[in-house]
Amino acid sequence: MGPPPVVTGISPKEGPPGTRVTIRGEFLGTTATDLIGLKICGCECLLSAEWKSRNKIVARSGPCKGRGDIIVTTKSGGEGTSTVQFRGYHESIGPVKESAVWVEEAAPPSLPWGRRPMSPTAYTPPDPLGLSTEGEDSKFPEEELNELFPDGSGKLSDENFQPGWYLLEHHSNTSFEDLKAGMVFLQRKVEGQKEGQLSFLKANTGAVMDQLDRLVLLKNMYEDDQRKNGKEPLPSLQSAIEESITLADSLFSEILTRKENADKTREALSLLTRHKFLFQLPASIDKNIRKKEYDLVVNDYARVKNLFGSTDVKLFQKILTEIDRKIEDLKENLHNRMKTMPINVQEQTKYIRLLISLNWEGDAAWVAITTRKDYLMALMSRRRKESEEGPWSAVRSAWCEAACGALASELHALWPLARRYFAGELAGEPGDPQRHTALKEMIIAAVEVFSDQMRSCLLSSGPSAGSAVAADVLRTRLLANLRSLRDAYDSLLKLDLPSQPLSIVEKVVFDYRVFGMTVFLQRAHKRVKALSETDTWKIKEFSDYGAITELPHLLESYLTDALSSIYKCVLSSGRRESALLVDGGEPLVVLRTHTQQILLAYVAVLQEIALQHDDQDFNSSSLSVALDQPLEESRGAQQKLLVAAADALYTRRVTLNNIAEKFTSFDFPSPTAALQATRDALSNLEASIAETYLEHKGDPLVGTIEPSMYMGRHTIHPDAIVDDARPYVYEIINNLIAVHAEVDSICGSSCSRYVRDISETVCEEVARLWSGARPVGRAAVFRARLETTLLRLACRDHLTRKAETYLAETLASIPTLETEEEKKRMERIIGDFKKRMELQLASLNCNIESV
Repeated sequence: MGPPPVVTGISPKEGPPGTRVTIRGEFLGTTATDLIGLKICGCECLLSAEWKSRNKIVARSGPCKGRGDIIVTTKSGGEGTSTVQFRGYHESIGPVKESAVWVEEAAPPSLPWGRRPMSPTAYTPPDPLGLSTEGEDSKFPEEELNELFPDGSGKLSDENFQPGWYLLEHHSNTSFEDLKAGMVFLQRKVEGQKEGQLSFLKANTGAVMDQLDRLVLLKNMYEDDQRKNGKEPLPSLQSAIEESITLADSLFSEILTRKENADKTREALSLLTRHKFLFQLPASIDKNIRKKEYDLVVNDYARVKNLFGSTDVKLFQKILTEIDRKIEDLKENLHNRMKTMPINVQEQTKYIRLLISLNWEGDAAWVAITTRKDYLMALMSRRRKESEEGPWSAVRSAWCEAACGALASELHALWPLARRYFAGELAGEPGDPQRHTALKEMIIAAVEVFSDQMRSCLLSSGPSAGSAVAADVLRTRLLANLRSLRDAYDSLLKLDLPSQPLSIVEKVVFDYRVFGMTVFLQRAHKRVKALSETDTWKIKEFSDYGAITELPHLLESYLTDALSSIYKCVLSSGRRESALLVDGGEPLVVLRTHTQQILLAYVAVLQEIALQHDDQDFNSSSLSVALDQPLEESRGAQQKLLVAAADALYTRRVTLNNIAEKFTSFDFPSPTAALQATRDALSNLEASIAETYLEHKGDPLVGTIEPSMYMGRHTIHPDAIVDDARPYVYEIINNLIAVHAEVDSICGSSCSRYVRDISETVCEEVARLWSGARPVGRAAVFRARLETTLLRLACRDHLTRKAETYLAETLASIPTLETEEEKKRMERIIGDFKKRMELQLASLNCNIESV
């Protein structure tokens, strides 16, 4: 249970029954239903109680008399206590009895004179019969009363009061005995009032007599005055008054004039004081404008227009005209400031609001938007002119950054300003909806100008793409420009612009990425084409494929550098950017096309350095090369030809595979078609080199066979004993050994191809010679078969199928040996040949590899 109620104050502190009492205290109940009891001086007053709050209750006092406590009872706190008391009393009200009426707290304050009359509705006279009136439920219908008493009334104070109306209205259910008792009470009350009036006169006889004497004296004075001045004293009184006025004017005219002047001065000073704000406003406007406190100017101008806008006073109108002129100058100043660029959007918004507050003619917000658009266009044009006047490398990169920054910063100001304009946040009402299209066209126009300038500056074939700048410098420039473009694109994405201008900028970023990839590939292409101008013939490595120069490694290095730069700079996609290398996309086609051009350019370099020579260059007799030493011109073109063949073979079998792995390691699609085309080109180049080498090396060798074969003893006696081959056979073998040694020193294990080709040519020439000069006689037959067999034995590891066919057909055309003695002698000679030529045969048939 909560704390008990405590009454600490009442208003008023006394009164007759029915007095409206305001009770104040603590814990007087939590709600109206929590109040269950209220006693004033012991009388229950709960029915008339109005619960206002926990600290206030309003009720009407009951028929109590004397002093007593105010006891409040609540459900939550029980029966309470009181620290104040209320005094109740009974009094009758008559025509000579003053009545004190308590003024309600909510009533308006009384006038400073007289007593406030009681409202007819605030006081209900007691029942004249001394009986309690009936409630609303048993009241007689008012319509029937009007029918019974058409001209009567039930109110005691009305002139047409009808007792029957009153009795039917208030006592229709009262018993006859009670009415008789009420009649006795009424008679007794009337008698008591009569006795009270007589007692009053007896107690105040002296005062009444004194008042009568005063009335008699007034009557006598009036009669004396009438006899003295006549019955009409007004003309004489008027004459006296006019005479007094004339005398007063003559006596006080100067004083009155000074007083009039003083009054005028006082009135003027009062006017200046009352309207000090108006008279000082022009100077205040100038002062606030100099201090740039434009808000104060706007507030003062709105205030003066509200107070004096419709005045008819000429002086006020003159001052207002001056104020209007200053405000017009301020509008022009604010308009110029709003259009002066550069300016931040907060300042511009401030000027817009000020112009709107000053009722500037025109759409200030839209003027600000168009001004920013024009400034952006002019700024980019100025930046472009500056870039054209300076060097390509530094100024244009700086222009790219400046142009991207200008686009991002100005659109960051223009677009939010436009959105606030159309949302009605600047002018208090939304902007013209028809200007939505114009705004969109502004944004698109600015972005298209930016796109065109970026393309003309960054995507053109300028020094950045064509000059042989360092890779790090080239990557730094491209990364810086791409970063500037992406920063601008990200800034536009944050603004939530329409998709069309965003797609324009994204296309510029994408095209610049493609351009960057192309630049790196073109740079690699130029570097590969320039390989023919380097120290080409310096041997760097002896591999399984022969003596290799640095050309294959340079090719791999140049392509790897290009792929690495593409991977680091342009491959990765930024926010909401398209992937660069997708199947069917143009960039992938560009990558594959340039890759094939680079590889084929390398093949062209090899072909150029291998096949462009003079015939006399093939006369060199040097057969070896050393590591890290260049091939001198004296070494002959045949060695250069073989080195180029070794480079081509190494490139086809090793370098191209390494390049394919580089593509995979950088997540690039493998250039299968380019690699295959390069392999085919290298195979054709190797064939061309072999054919050229055979032409310049094999033909002279074959040309010596016929003279050597017929030199000296061409004919032989049929019965002569042949014990060895003629010298031309050994010459052929020595020449093949020399070729093998030369090719092996450069091509290594892949040298067999060239020896086979020359061996095939030799076998073809020998077969041709034997077919044209058939041996006659047993000795000639034996010699022909011996020489053919020894040649076949010496070249056994280098014989192609065609060469084998040539020798087989030659042996088939020569008659066979008929006697055992010839066969044994043939075997002995061949055995001696193997022993005697063991070293030569071993050197000729080593390092055999199928190419």
